[in-house]
Amino acid sequence: MAEDAASTAGPVRDGDGVRLVPPGPEHVRMLVGLGQDELARRWGDAVPVRDETQARAAVAVASQGWAEQRPWTPRRWVVETRAGDDGWQGAGTVEYRPDGHGGVEVGFAVHPEHRGHGVATTALGLALGYAFEQDGAALARWRAEVGNWASRRVAWRLGFSVPQRVRGLMPGWGEDTGPRDGWIATLAREEPRRPAYPWLRTPVLRGERVVLRPWREDADDAAALLSVDDLARSFVGPVLPPATQEGVASWLAAQREGAAGGTGLRWCIADAEDDAALGLMSVFGLRSPFEMGCGTVGYWLLPSGRGRGAVTEALTLASRYAFGELGLHRLAADADVRNAASHRALLRAGFRWVATEAQACVYTQDGEREDNVRFELLADAEVQQAPRPGPPASVLGSAGVDGTDGTGDRGIPTLRTDGLVLRPWRSDPGEADRMVEAATDPVTRQYLPELPDPYTSAEALGFIDRALLAARRGEQLTWCVAEEGSDVPLGNVSLSGLDRGTRTAEVGYWAHPQARGRGVVTSAVAAVLRHAFAAEESYGLGLRRVFLRAAASNVASQRVARAVGMREVGRDRLAEMLRDGTVEDMVRFDRLAEDAEPSAPTDR
Repeated sequence: MAEDAASTAGPVRDGDGVRLVPPGPEHVRMLVGLGQDELARRWGDAVPVRDETQARAAVAVASQGWAEQRPWTPRRWVVETRAGDDGWQGAGTVEYRPDGHGGVEVGFAVHPEHRGHGVATTALGLALGYAFEQDGAALARWRAEVGNWASRRVAWRLGFSVPQRVRGLMPGWGEDTGPRDGWIATLAREEPRRPAYPWLRTPVLRGERVVLRPWREDADDAAALLSVDDLARSFVGPVLPPATQEGVASWLAAQREGAAGGTGLRWCIADAEDDAALGLMSVFGLRSPFEMGCGTVGYWLLPSGRGRGAVTEALTLASRYAFGELGLHRLAADADVRNAASHRALLRAGFRWVATEAQACVYTQDGEREDNVRFELLADAEVQQAPRPGPPASVLGSAGVDGTDGTGDRGIPTLRTDGLVLRPWRSDPGEADRMVEAATDPVTRQYLPELPDPYTSAEALGFIDRALLAARRGEQLTWCVAEEGSDVPLGNVSLSGLDRGTRTAEVGYWAHPQARGRGVVTSAVAAVLRHAFAAEESYGLGLRRVFLRAAASNVASQRVARAVGMREVGRDRLAEMLRDGTVEDMVRFDRLAEDAEPSAPTDR
């Protein structure tokens, strides 16, 4: 226990129940205990004090340094804390070493009995004050071996910059005497001594099937990471841990980096029942100066996590946290154009397809170039679903179109006519259910024999996913025909086989059983044809010919074709097989851009 009066060999600094005093004989016992502590020996880069002889020598050197006050002499204090009525007691050490050019390098260590009480932060703050105010230092440098999170958090609390990782910055320890990677950060004299960036907490987020939790440096998580297969590596290989024990251990140790730097969070997607690791979910890119309030989601699954909706639920959990606790207003996601499973998960989680970036996915220096698909999700649901500005309804006559340059939401323009809204299908259970009802209707099944049997929500969602992909590729446009106001899906119209060379396309359509006999499909197809034949400068497709093929017995389909001005131009004998095995003629219709448009549908 130290006496209440500090040594007069050097300056004393006081603050918040902590004071810095020059080392004295009364601190020898504490210095020996600190030098023998495993953590102090593990993370320190100085020769540790092992016994009283070395401790007394260290005290003498520090006292001499304070007495001489040379420009390059290290400034070393013992950190003391209040010990009730007994005065002060030694709790650690703090120092800085001037470089002679206006910079100092700081160092500190806290005795194990005093850790966890903010002693290091207060002590280093006092030392920095002396360096800047008394020694005229312009800049302080902090460094620590990568993995010394306690030291890094002290530097963060005092306003040091985001640490940079430097290979071989720190000396080895124990039997490993080789250099080790280190962090380095700086603090300028004029900068405030408070955190300069957020240090994020990685929370546990619980869902019905999965839990998002921090990765653990244990055998179970390490073993799971070693099961990463070729499918995952084919799409996200560069960010996966190397397939070795050492690579996995290094990857696990680095998982806290984004949170500590305030740039992102990484979770382990774990099974809600047994806590087994299933994959990764991340939100990153949080501090971009050009995208404030925005972030990007990334994810991948282990083989054990696939086919169970894990990513969709994990995306929902992460998005809610990002929009709530993190205060973001927008999330983006990127996926290889071939990664249909990823597209489907994003759409089910509410993201929308907004762009396709040509040749943006290249995984090796000389690798294949694939298109990248970009998705987005906005915190404001009303903004998310609002139609984008476009030309007035008068542009296309009685059918209006929403969407800049005719591309609208997800690459499919929204058309409006006769109390109907033709819009992209949405990847949600309600829309899928309506599609299943139509696809399992006997009439629809008979004339669309290519439909899977049975037809389930999974098939419906897959159809929606493929429709969005085909639209972005410019191959096909598929509209959900919805009732204006209620937005209930009533049918489907598509333009497939879009050929920009011949400027032709094939139209196809079907109606939900509840919509038949009401003229819904006729009005919808008429609107699509107007859009198809409208000039590109008027936000149309600029097509010259649209054709249709219908089974000879499908009188309803032929009636719609004639009502929208299409002409019967031929018949392919015995060219169509129906669901029940019947083979019959295929009737062909078409309409050219120069053909007169009916003033109004003649057969509703």
